[in-house]
Amino acid sequence: MSRDDVIGERIDPITGVKVSEYAEESQEVGESADSPEESGSSGTKTWEGGQYDREESRKRLLEAISLSFTNLSRGWKIYRRSLLAILGLMMVISVSLVAVFADEVASQHPYRNLTDTEDKWSNNPDQQELPPFSEECSLRSQKITTNPNSPLFSETVVAESANKVSGSLAYGYYTDVLSVTKIVKIEDTRGYDQDLSLITVDPDNSSIFVLSPDLYGNSSHYAGVWITYLYENQEMSHWWMPDGYDTCIFGTNKEGHDVFSKVVYGARVSLTIGITVATLTVSIGTIVGSISGYYGGRVDEVIMRICDVFFAIPGLILAMAFVAAMRSVSSLTFPVWLGVLLPVLLLAYFLHAHLSTTVLVGGEQVSDKAMGLLMRNRAPLVGLLAFLFFVGWLPAVAWPDFFGVSHDREWRLFSSLAVIVLLSAILLADRRLLQGERFDGAIGRLGSSFDWTNPWRYLNFRTVVVFISMAILFKLSGNEGSEIVLIKDFDKLWQVQFALIFTGWPGYARLIRGQVLYVKEMAFVEAARSVGAPAGRIMFRHILPNAWAPLLVAFTLDIGGTILSASGLSFLGLGAAPYTAEWGLMISESRVAFQRAPHMMLYPGLAIAVTVLGFNLIGDGIRDVVDPKNRR
Repeated sequence: MSRDDVIGERIDPITGVKVSEYAEESQEVGESADSPEESGSSGTKTWEGGQYDREESRKRLLEAISLSFTNLSRGWKIYRRSLLAILGLMMVISVSLVAVFADEVASQHPYRNLTDTEDKWSNNPDQQELPPFSEECSLRSQKITTNPNSPLFSETVVAESANKVSGSLAYGYYTDVLSVTKIVKIEDTRGYDQDLSLITVDPDNSSIFVLSPDLYGNSSHYAGVWITYLYENQEMSHWWMPDGYDTCIFGTNKEGHDVFSKVVYGARVSLTIGITVATLTVSIGTIVGSISGYYGGRVDEVIMRICDVFFAIPGLILAMAFVAAMRSVSSLTFPVWLGVLLPVLLLAYFLHAHLSTTVLVGGEQVSDKAMGLLMRNRAPLVGLLAFLFFVGWLPAVAWPDFFGVSHDREWRLFSSLAVIVLLSAILLADRRLLQGERFDGAIGRLGSSFDWTNPWRYLNFRTVVVFISMAILFKLSGNEGSEIVLIKDFDKLWQVQFALIFTGWPGYARLIRGQVLYVKEMAFVEAARSVGAPAGRIMFRHILPNAWAPLLVAFTLDIGGTILSASGLSFLGLGAAPYTAEWGLMISESRVAFQRAPHMMLYPGLAIAVTVLGFNLIGDGIRDVVDPKNRR
């Protein structure tokens, strides 16, 4: 039997059943595969000979899927016991749907600048600080050319909206034709009111203005006039609202922006920041905390002291300093050699793990006491040399120089493969020379390790990571030039997200460290360690699956906290750029008009409260689900 078959009480990640219950079955599969009836004449397993293995693997996969649905059903039964948790779920779903369908729900939309491609909100001086449900939101001001000598002059003018940009910038601007209901006023270019009879609405077509000869025959009006009129506001109507209540239902702000529309689009910004930041902080904190808790000793001491430094400074203050320090960064780029480094290291790790379990066989290890000081501390020394090599600080040779010999994809892939093989060879040489393991029968074991007769066995996390790493390596190797543009426009919102990630990971690291310290002392982890399972396998296959419950609760609660922090930074002027549809910025911009127009602050504040409260209630419900007392 292999090492995985004798790991006592370890829970199988596919079926959720103890591996020991399948140990005998694995042996039976091997015996069945090696039988003369099911093998080729040379003893090699044939496709027919692996039929039993395939059926067994498929059965376990189906059992795992069934077990997942059973656990989800059991968790939902526990979750729905709490009325507040259901209410929080409905609130979050509602906000998420509003964010997804903002283009259909909102009544006013940002336009796209043809040269600047950024979403912008145009100012409307005729609709500033209007109260909710104000009919004045249907006002439109349009300039009309009155000089008959101009090529743009016409005795009839179409009532149309401001310029908009099509879904594709290649199609340029377009306008919507409006249906006029009433002309409110006519002004010259200096702002003086003119006689309303100078322009009339065509009785046969309410979208056509008819200019009077008194208007275009008078040279004093040749500079043009501005006409303000009411129109049937189809754009600002809401299909889900009754007639008569479908015009700027939240009012407008001091720039004339529809508050309802900006609150709707702000849901996209806030949810994106909350989910992105929470996901990345959980990922970083989980990796760092797992390493700290599993290895302990000096590694744990160094990592925890770094976390203490972060905890000693208020998170919001540290985030403000981080945002201020990144003000000069306009785009986020990194060299190609650095981008391919992560997939290269992952592929090297998995290649070494595969070779060490198939090529090498055990032998008598050399005692540490018999080694010199240099050999006993070879691991940190090799790690230091590898670090210097990859960052380019070795005087003779460095990874950036080796990788940058050519920008061709073929050379980049070859250099990456060479480094992967070199790292694996160094680690195997250490196992062979200093740990006494042998290569006897290595070719046969390596060939038999690839079981092509049972593809189901490769449906695991390692295979997914390997293929993703290979895809990333191939994609980045074809990048033209020496740099990769990760974020082209590294604006304030991106800076806020990076600041919150930078300050948020220590909390998750300390949380997962405590869970790892608890789980790693359990019997099934000791059994895995006793049969020689590598540290990475123990952490990702045995410890983390039994320590994820508190992380899930903290992740859900942290989304709401991240939204509050991002809104706070925007409120202080360190977040979103002016006129952006972001809830914190909208509240900040409404401070000067709070007494005369409280609606400008009320609705974005309610949006923050509903979203944060919804995620907090969901977190409380998930806490009940993962509580072992409720799952008995």
